[in-house]
Amino acid sequence: MNSQFANLSIIAPFWYKLDDKRPGSLIASVTADHKMQVIQSAHKKHLKVYLVVHNLFYETVEKGKQVASNVLNNDANRNVFIQNLRNEINQFKYDGINIDMENLYLTDRDSFSLLIKNLSDALNRDGKVVTVSVPANTGDSRANPWSPWFDYEKLGQYSDRLMIMTYDEHNPRTAPGSTASINWTEATIRYALKHGVPSSKILLGIASYGWDWDTTTNKASYSSYAQLMDQKTKYKAKDIWDARSQTPYFNYIDKEQHSHQAWFENSYSLRFKLDLVEKYNLRGIGIWRLGLEDPMYWKTIHEKIKVKK
Repeated sequence: MNSQFANLSIIAPFWYKLDDKRPGSLIASVTADHKMQVIQSAHKKHLKVYLVVHNLFYETVEKGKQVASNVLNNDANRNVFIQNLRNEINQFKYDGINIDMENLYLTDRDSFSLLIKNLSDALNRDGKVVTVSVPANTGDSRANPWSPWFDYEKLGQYSDRLMIMTYDEHNPRTAPGSTASINWTEATIRYALKHGVPSSKILLGIASYGWDWDTTTNKASYSSYAQLMDQKTKYKAKDIWDARSQTPYFNYIDKEQHSHQAWFENSYSLRFKLDLVEKYNLRGIGIWRLGLEDPMYWKTIHEKIKVKK
């Protein structure tokens, strides 16, 4: 953040998850002092700070679903949750919020939309912005299996911004391939627009990482751009540009004689994504996550996007 604040308008630290013991409460991964320090430092640089709350990183994925469900399906818990968020936002002077509840029960789809409506009603009165992260949906077989859990139309109506997680098109559950091919990314935007989400509310999710598939063992590891470039140098691999997906990849054989295929995003593939932001006049982009990216991203962003503080 410190080196790139001029190219950023908002940061959203990944600090809070739903409390699995007390429905509606939050568990913070950092101290109050740390929160104050980061938020004050960001505000001095004219950066807004959003509180992110998620339902990830429990012992099992199933538990994350249940913890979210406990809040979504109980009026009292939902009200406690909204009040706790308001208190936290006001105490630490956050500018807004990002709700990143993923992998919900399908039966919680409508209660999730209702939560966002109630949350927006409460926080907008306080002058705070409500954003929601949603999995990419193309409306066809390429859609993320978690996509139907989210009602784009209602969420687009109730929230101030919809942050579409347009990444992980290929992931450890699939064959090797691009994190976000250009056609898939565009299909996702078109799906959102078709389902009534105004372009002025859409933030396009940009991956800053890649996946390195060991095709011998069929395992994939989540890797930063720097880690991938180290592997590429170590094994003297060469970048290959995939014209269909408009993204790069490379192949190599490791010291255990395992074959690898690594797909990633770089500053050149980013250009094609930013062209879509312009083509559809979207609100902007959201990068997951800072620190993993090709350092040249910032030059490209500076050239192609006007940052509004």
